[in-house]
Amino acid sequence: MSSIYIGIMSGTSADAIDACAVDFSKKRPLILAKHTTQIQNDLQRRIIDLSQGEKVSARHFGELNQELSKKFSQCAEKLISKKELRSKKIEAIGLAGQTVWHAPKAKNPFTMQLGDPNLIASNNGIKVVSNFRNSHIALGGEGAPLTTYFHAELFGARKKRLILNLGGIANITLLDRGTILGTDIGPANALIDIYCQKKLGIKFDKNGKLASKGKVDNASLKSMLKHSFFRKRYPKTTGKELFNYDFIPKKLLAKNPSDCVATLNEFSALIISKEINKLVDGPIEIYACGGGIYNTTLLNNLEGFLDHKIQSTNILGVDPDYLEAMTFAWLARNAIRRIKTKVFTSKGLVYGYLGSVTEIR
Repeated sequence: MSSIYIGIMSGTSADAIDACAVDFSKKRPLILAKHTTQIQNDLQRRIIDLSQGEKVSARHFGELNQELSKKFSQCAEKLISKKELRSKKIEAIGLAGQTVWHAPKAKNPFTMQLGDPNLIASNNGIKVVSNFRNSHIALGGEGAPLTTYFHAELFGARKKRLILNLGGIANITLLDRGTILGTDIGPANALIDIYCQKKLGIKFDKNGKLASKGKVDNASLKSMLKHSFFRKRYPKTTGKELFNYDFIPKKLLAKNPSDCVATLNEFSALIISKEINKLVDGPIEIYACGGGIYNTTLLNNLEGFLDHKIQSTNILGVDPDYLEAMTFAWLARNAIRRIKTKVFTSKGLVYGYLGSVTEIR
């Protein structure tokens, strides 16, 4: 059995697909090759509209699923064709899928991702492991974040460290000398991105330049901070079904773009820093990954509220753009090798197998 697995994922921003091939033969997993496929604007818009509750027919849902599945497959094909992998055997592909609705606390809990493992397995001739999040929910978890115990394995559960993922939704892994906690916090880039896309016709606020020129609207900031999600107990999870364009106060939308983005940026920094300050006692190393690490204004705001320096996971030898994709390679390895994964639930820690295996011969 090969020790090389591929992880493929696209986050809540739905702007790109990240894939990497990881070798698990040594004590520390090693990325052998990586590739990113951009998602074009029209496809991104339809994914985001669906994730914000737009009603579509079964036909249109199926067509969107297959269109994105082809993108996932093409991304895998590009990765596999890289020279670093030409003589290597890939054991399996771990497919995160594109989350379009997440309801772990519903009367009938579920989470829904786009991405057809049959198409990807058939096109690439490699087993695909998928549906990790519904497995997690079935075991009593929240379906996200799925990175917690991979972070503990990769970065050392006995260290005092916090891994901060600044994707569309911010999530953290707290490693405090044996204590491990993983939870979503709230939006990092999600609200900033959706405002930029809908109001300004740009994908995101590059480097936080727009936010750096604006003035924070304190009334809108206070209004958003009152939301009940921020009072929920851990572990908790969320997505664009809550933190979407409709979440932004109408009074804030009426402001000029720089003021609006500055307010959304500070909102993200405040909610993230408040949760970290609540959880962390004393000095701790904080390492960040995800697209938000390139938003200088967000990082400056965070460090101002935290009294801690934030460093990239690059410092630890892990590419911050592919850490989450690495997680799904690890989850695929666990599924194929029948290794149970820890799942933190409201009732405590349980162990179970995550994911469904698809193989097309």
